[in-house]
Amino acid sequence: MARGESEKLPAFFYRLSPASQRAYLRSDSIGKFDLAPTPQVLRSADLLMKTLVEGRPAAIGMAARQLADELCRLLRVPPISIEVRGVRPHDQRGELHGIFYRTRPPRIVLWMRTAQRHQTVKPRTFIRTLFHELGHYFDYTVLRLGDSFHTRGFFQRESSLVRALLPADEAGAIRDSDQSGGDEARR
Repeated sequence: MARGESEKLPAFFYRLSPASQRAYLRSDSIGKFDLAPTPQVLRSADLLMKTLVEGRPAAIGMAARQLADELCRLLRVPPISIEVRGVRPHDQRGELHGIFYRTRPPRIVLWMRTAQRHQTVKPRTFIRTLFHELGHYFDYTVLRLGDSFHTRGFFQRESSLVRALLPADEAGAIRDSDQSGGDEARR
């Protein structure tokens, strides 16, 4: 997906190193992962959706790890550590939904309760956050980009995971919540 002439690159792009600029442009040009969901990965996604409704952190963590492990297996990359925590950290910019750490071994931390009211986040928000953070991991391991930027292509890849792994009604609900700005303030 080539960027149209009328679509400008963000100002920070020109401050990046040449290698990072190449990674940004390559990321922007890739709209999906080469992924054919197996029945097992679809069952894992369904299990996570059901577990999220129950709201038990340990069970949610196990289900999220199972889904991530299945996706990593499908994409032929090492599994990644997933940790589910309680209340989201926040500051004046908003709440942190999840974070990918490019450590050795890499890991993802996800939060399941809102910062202000301590309510369990909506299942679709949690799933989207998981896919977002996995997207960063896959940028490094699957696409071998060298950097993982929030490009248009990055968000298309994230959405392609949603469409591939969730029932149409849930995927639609996730896309709708993203459009509204809902509780997607900060990841």
